[in-house]
Amino acid sequence: MAGTFSKSTFLYLALLALQPFNLSGFAQKMPEAYYRAQAALEQNDTQNALHWSDSCFNTKPYRYQYYLVKGQALLQANRQNEAIDAFVQAEKLRPGVASFLLAKTYCKIDDTQSCIEWTRKNLQSIFREPESMYQLDGDFKSVHNLKDWQNIWLTEWYTPVEKDIFYAKYLINNQNYDEAIELLNKRIKSKKSKAELHELRGLAHLGAENFNLALKDFENAYRRSKKNYSYLAQQAKALYKLNQHDKALKAVDLAIEKSGGKPEYLLLKAQILSKQLRWSQAYEMLKIYLEYYPTNLNANLQLTYCAYESGYYTDALLAIAKMLKFTPNNLELLLLRGKIYLKTDQPRQAIADFNSTIAQNYRVSESYLLKGQALLRIGELNEACRCFSISGGLGNTEAQGMHYNTCKP
Repeated sequence: MAGTFSKSTFLYLALLALQPFNLSGFAQKMPEAYYRAQAALEQNDTQNALHWSDSCFNTKPYRYQYYLVKGQALLQANRQNEAIDAFVQAEKLRPGVASFLLAKTYCKIDDTQSCIEWTRKNLQSIFREPESMYQLDGDFKSVHNLKDWQNIWLTEWYTPVEKDIFYAKYLINNQNYDEAIELLNKRIKSKKSKAELHELRGLAHLGAENFNLALKDFENAYRRSKKNYSYLAQQAKALYKLNQHDKALKAVDLAIEKSGGKPEYLLLKAQILSKQLRWSQAYEMLKIYLEYYPTNLNANLQLTYCAYESGYYTDALLAIAKMLKFTPNNLELLLLRGKIYLKTDQPRQAIADFNSTIAQNYRVSESYLLKGQALLRIGELNEACRCFSISGGLGNTEAQGMHYNTCKP
């Protein structure tokens, strides 16, 4: 493909192309069905993606996002002509928003002329994608050698600000936070600076653990774009890192309200509630999140801990059993299950789990302490004292106390 970028520019744009299709800058309050359709789409659950995308249209007024998610679901189902119809409807509501997806779909059905036409429309719109999106997407291979296609790239489509935004995203994705901050500092020179620039610098500061500076940037971004609730969620993340949990909760609650219940924010709220030791509330929030993303291992693990801390031991055991099907040797889960067995007076089952973690050198000091406590339950005093001694020798003060109080000569 002919182009106007340097080799290094192609590199960072190529990495950006791996990011999902995103319209967060045009945030609106969305219905539950939309988020369920998006979640199903991300998990390649095409049937449910189609079902929930159709359900979006029970809510009026119709929005271009509904047509986008339905079109993507149809594309996933290889129903390209129907996908085109959905994308065209999105275009009628917001010109340019579906232009890249239309170009992609036309290429998939070998309508190269329409593919090239919609590519040009995308590059002329505010929704233009980086050149690498076209390079790396295999659906565009059929047009790469066509003269009309190559001629498109003789035009310089991207402004200097856009190029810097692309490069800043690349630097942040690669954890080059200081370089990203330096680049963005040169761009952010006045009160008229774009909200996206402040957001990106905030993300760079967040990665560099400059949490106060990150918060300030996210607040500036939100002042410039009050409709974009994602900036509220970013504020909540910075406040969470600053241990300002009450303020973080207020920010994420507002983001949830303005978004209509975006699942990502429910997960963030659960994390904040956990920090406040509000385990049962965090547990309920995670249950809702997992209705959208049932296979998210980290969320399932958080749910298990919240259930454990809330005293919902049966629920915790069920969650662990579910996760162990996918990660049967997960030592963190085995240790937690052992703790639950100990809490529910099932010491022999607990000992089996602690033996597994000890054999794999996982949190050995804690595992020996817990095993000793389980052994006491079944009257194995000598073996329990041996476990307390080992744990105490590794610096566990609780085990040292248990040994002193239980194992006197």
